[in-house]
Amino acid sequence: MKTILILVALFGFSLANIEFPLRRIKSLREKLVSQGKWAEHQAKKQAAKSSTRANDDPDAIGEIDFDDIVYVADITIGTPPQQFSVIMDTGSSNLWVPGKECINGNGASMNRYKFSPAAAQILASKNACFGKNLFDGTKSSTYSTNDQAFQIKYGTGSCSGYIATDNLCLDDLCIKNGFGVATHLAPFFADQPFDGIFGMAFQTIAVDNVKPPIQNMIDQGMLANPWFTVWMTMTHTENETGGLITLGDFDPQHCSDQVDWIPLSRATYFEIALDGVKVGGTDLQSEVVVMSPKSGKTVQAVSDTGTSLIAGPKQQIQQIAGQLGGVMDHTQGVYIVPCDAADTLPPIIFTLNGKDYPVTAKNYVALLAEPDNRCYLGIQSFPSGGIGPSWILGDTWIREYCQVYDMGGKRLGVAKALV
Repeated sequence: MKTILILVALFGFSLANIEFPLRRIKSLREKLVSQGKWAEHQAKKQAAKSSTRANDDPDAIGEIDFDDIVYVADITIGTPPQQFSVIMDTGSSNLWVPGKECINGNGASMNRYKFSPAAAQILASKNACFGKNLFDGTKSSTYSTNDQAFQIKYGTGSCSGYIATDNLCLDDLCIKNGFGVATHLAPFFADQPFDGIFGMAFQTIAVDNVKPPIQNMIDQGMLANPWFTVWMTMTHTENETGGLITLGDFDPQHCSDQVDWIPLSRATYFEIALDGVKVGGTDLQSEVVVMSPKSGKTVQAVSDTGTSLIAGPKQQIQQIAGQLGGVMDHTQGVYIVPCDAADTLPPIIFTLNGKDYPVTAKNYVALLAEPDNRCYLGIQSFPSGGIGPSWILGDTWIREYCQVYDMGGKRLGVAKALV
């Protein structure tokens, strides 16, 4: 394990201090639970997954979905700028937003018109792009395209369209970059509280080999350092700042200056070796080992801002939930605990590069948006099928530890979040 102290003075030569806020939104789970429509949504999603499995599509992205996403950022594309709310996702590498063609063939942006609630519901059920911000290339003087097609497949459907190039801005930092203009979104994107996805992983896994914007900024020397820092915090207030992305720099305001550097297993996702997992107790005797570093069976994990929870193998997630007193609510698809349990539950401890990293209950117990003191554990199971990483360290993990994604050094920095 390599640990260093990062001094603020070290970054005094930065080309720019680009701090890009993450905004807290109401997740689809929160929204549908409060409306009493979650069970209906779950049934439709399972039907879509069954259909995808029936097609036996080996390229489909697995079981993790976007139902619990609560952090988005606002970007602009085009000249003059058109604004979009996107998931800043270190678990993928493509930027895409829906285009005007996604509504109908003649380019009419129907989200600009006002519909009755009943009419809007009918339209949304037929077209997942309804209600989203739609990119219009004809209104941008810097837009170009060669009409190259793209398609990204998910476990519940696909996103498809064509590749375009235009000015992209994150706050005051702008670059000309390729991106996907979606002309079709799978139904599971309907009602999702974001427009598109901003992939921040490596180009090696980018669909159609489109260079990710952050990688492009690094290659063009726009960032002082070939990394970016992500800080997240727990907040339940909608549209409040819930985190910060610092491009090309460290975030000393929100992150401890002690950074543990962990080498990446592969420069695809931000993938690292996970040595062990246990549920802490008041003493060593009361700890419950879920996966031991002594077994010699190191598995792979990815640090993923685009996944809201910590995800792992079903048996091990069940063991963690059982130790924490979580009861599976099959209607909601999550493990339920009383909200006040966050004051007494022990940490979930992950061992990385020989060091233990506890995730405390204040960061893994989340409000279910129900008025009866019901909260859920920020963990879930997913089947990796023996392909790819076995664990996903999502926002539950990142709220506890700032992540420094070093694309140049192919390593991940982990620093305790201060706020």
